[in-house]
Amino acid sequence: MSLLGGNDLKEQQKINELELKINREKQKLDKKLTRQKILLGAFLVDALEKNALDGLKEYTADNLLDFLTRQTDKDLMADLVKELRSEASAI
Repeated sequence: MSLLGGNDLKEQQKINELELKINREKQKLDKKLTRQKILLGAFLVDALEKNALDGLKEYTADNLLDFLTRQTDKDLMADLVKELRSEASAI
């Protein structure tokens, strides 16, 4: 047994435990933020489907693709934008 550094192992274990706790809290926060985004998205989809707000379809159709940064996301949403444009022009 060493006279020096005997508590270093316990201190390192404490640090490791605190880091694990921090990571768990970060994961909880990430999940909470993701859930908020999903719920907000569902709310907006409902508003779009019900045409609950004048101009929302037009605004979404005009701005959604510019908001997206990844081409795969733009490709995914292209049909939705076309549909919104046709519905908005039919009103």
